Amino acid sequence: MNWRRKVAVVCLVTFVATGILGGLTAQAQDKGIAAIKKNGKLVVGTASGYYPFEMVDKKNELVGFDVDIAKAIAKEMGVQVEFQNYAFSGLIPALQSSKIDLVIAGMTVTDKRKEVVDFSDTYFVSGQALLVNKSVPNVKKPEDLDKKDFVIAVSMGTTADQTASRIFKNATVKKFEGSALAGLELLNGKAQAVVHEPPWVAIYQRMNPDKTYAILEPFTTEDLGIAVPKGNPELVTWLNAFLKKYRESGEYKKAYAYWFVDMPWWENVPPKK
Repeated sequence: MNWRRKVAVVCLVTFVATGILGGLTAQAQDKGIAAIKKNGKLVVGTASGYYPFEMVDKKNELVGFDVDIAKAIAKEMGVQVEFQNYAFSGLIPALQSSKIDLVIAGMTVTDKRKEVVDFSDTYFVSGQALLVNKSVPNVKKPEDLDKKDFVIAVSMGTTADQTASRIFKNATVKKFEGSALAGLELLNGKAQAVVHEPPWVAIYQRMNPDKTYAILEPFTTEDLGIAVPKGNPELVTWLNAFLKKYRESGEYKKAYAYWFVDMPWWENVPPKK
């Protein structure tokens, strides 16, 4: 190959690479703040049934701590908010296929998830706890449930699913499309326990005190974050600045007290049966 042809090939490769990178950059920008503002709405993916983060009330409206955060983000952006409800395992695929702009659904930040989506800073620190059927007394820790013929119910695709699958060697880990179905398996006596985060466990136990008891001391520590499409540093930076401002505001304190402390919403949400 003579030098003229070599130069031509290098120029062609450079041109194609630049075009590809430019296309990827433009694609990332199309999913960012400017695109959201242009559309006039923020589309948020969530998975109802994770009390009190996202749930459906008696008016069939989506409510919860995460819902309030999403509304506050949309207000700060100056756009409307639209919620799309998915099974938890369907949230990241929906984000990757541009059906939604963000995931705000009590999602734990993990290295595996960070391979396919980006995350904001932590907005809530949680962990895993145990909801136990009263037919199994004296449970103090996960190891007490790791017995042959025992069933541990979890919501598919969650960190509870991953944690339970890792720590239970003898018990069967049964996976469901959502927290509500996992809880129902417990209430029906088909599972001995559910692994889930403490707020959900505490609320579910309060709703079903005759059949369950709770081990609320977390046996893991997990950071919850807002998931965004990969390659949107501007959106991540914006969300981090918003979360810092929001956490320091009276609005955040008011929301935390409402959903986790005083819980006046209690009578407006159908009980889990």
